[in-house]
Amino acid sequence: MLWLMFLYFQVRPVQNANILFVSTIPSVSHQVIFQPIWKELSMRGHKVTAVSPNPLKDKTLTNLTEIDLGYLYEMAKKIPKESTKFMLHKPNFLNVFRKDIYIYKMFSKLHAYFFEIPQIRNLLKGNEKFDLVISEWLFPTSGAFAAKFNCPLIGVSSLGAPIPALDTVGNPSHPIYSPDHNLPIGRDLSFRDRILSTLFLLYVRFFYHWIVLPREDKTVKKYFGRNMPYIGDIERNISMLLLNRNPVFHRIMPVVPTIIEIGVVRSINADNPLNDELKKFLDDSKNGVIYFSLGSNVLSSNLPEDLIEKYIKVFEQIPYNVLWKWETDKLPRQPKNVYIHKWVPQTTVLAHPNVKLFMTQGGLQSMEETISHHVPIIGMPSHSDQTMNVDTAVKYGFGIGIDFDEITVEKLKAAINEIMTDKSYKENIIQIEKLMNDVPMKGIEKAVWWIEYVIRHKGAKHLRSSSMDIPWYQYLLLDVMAVILSVLILAIFIIYLLVKSIRKLFRLIFCKKNKSKKE
Repeated sequence: MLWLMFLYFQVRPVQNANILFVSTIPSVSHQVIFQPIWKELSMRGHKVTAVSPNPLKDKTLTNLTEIDLGYLYEMAKKIPKESTKFMLHKPNFLNVFRKDIYIYKMFSKLHAYFFEIPQIRNLLKGNEKFDLVISEWLFPTSGAFAAKFNCPLIGVSSLGAPIPALDTVGNPSHPIYSPDHNLPIGRDLSFRDRILSTLFLLYVRFFYHWIVLPREDKTVKKYFGRNMPYIGDIERNISMLLLNRNPVFHRIMPVVPTIIEIGVVRSINADNPLNDELKKFLDDSKNGVIYFSLGSNVLSSNLPEDLIEKYIKVFEQIPYNVLWKWETDKLPRQPKNVYIHKWVPQTTVLAHPNVKLFMTQGGLQSMEETISHHVPIIGMPSHSDQTMNVDTAVKYGFGIGIDFDEITVEKLKAAINEIMTDKSYKENIIQIEKLMNDVPMKGIEKAVWWIEYVIRHKGAKHLRSSSMDIPWYQYLLLDVMAVILSVLILAIFIIYLLVKSIRKLFRLIFCKKNKSKKE
């Protein structure tokens, strides 16, 4: 009985913790991963303050206070998006680096807007105490809240993590078997890919530590005060990193104990109703429906005219209906079998039995949804992890990948006909769904358990990788190699001197013998 009581007090649920959850990136695909986490924490009795561009606004959650950052969507439109001009073309070496620079610059400007919000200023000036800060971990700046409130910090990502984020917990990053997830490369790396990955690993660390961190440190000190620690030191004290990765779907990589791969976090259900017109279109499409959406970052209505014309020519030649997420009121030369809609309840559409194919950009959340509802894909990746995601679909046999630069009427039509007539694509996606969901606990349960673990122990320093506390030259074994090389050089030098001395001795002996014989 005593040991049962001891066990209870050791693993009892954490109650009444005060948690600050900060997610600043205005992107629906990011926020839908975080919403279930702060909702579940609130329902478990924690007091949660969620700072997000997509608040739940659920009045039944009495323990939840939300600060609405929705206006960041409008501010994001004012930031020049130079990177978008690279999204529809197969990236070359230069564009990969340029896009990374633009994205970091965009994030920096968004956070400058973020700290000007009156509610955020009040939060910084107030006296409220927090037991934990959870921050979206694609950018380090909001991690400063943990230093401000002197509490543990957990980073959370709606996908994987870039190399600088992995470095904050001392996770090993190899350019070949675990390249940066933002690189537009597939699973099987060509020689060109290996060069790109190696150069990018060197570049991103230099750029991050010499440009990004000093710039963000100025922002932190401007809004938090001059006495704040350096932002690079703050991020190195992160307790844990929660990643929306599934080792079945994603590339296998070694992870330290402070990285938790939580897999699918949200419940992918068809819970958003269809309007009557869209429902009738899907119900009447007995021959099958192709659902076409490029997500929220690349708008179909902004595609080049020649590419739009290729899609239209393909759609008017196939015997299937097409639901196209089109963001304006009118599609020029719209075929009779094409239905356009500005906003589509994607999970509900994918759950409809007449939807047979998903033409997608390959974003992670779209991939999770289409796998959950067993709908094969034609993937047209544009940026970030989408190339890897689409390549995974190809490797597992539930999709076909086509780069935007390579789209032709003949190639796209052939891809559609192949998937619509070959049952193996459907069978393969059912199999991958079984593999991904064969886990000991759901993603949301895993995320909340580890969050409460950090609260219980007031951090996770005992899980900290030793690589975080040794100099870089020791991590790279430069001192060891220097000693070994020095010993080898010394040994070779000694052997050289010995050989030289022996040869000299033999010469002296040989010369004396010859001299005595002559005498």
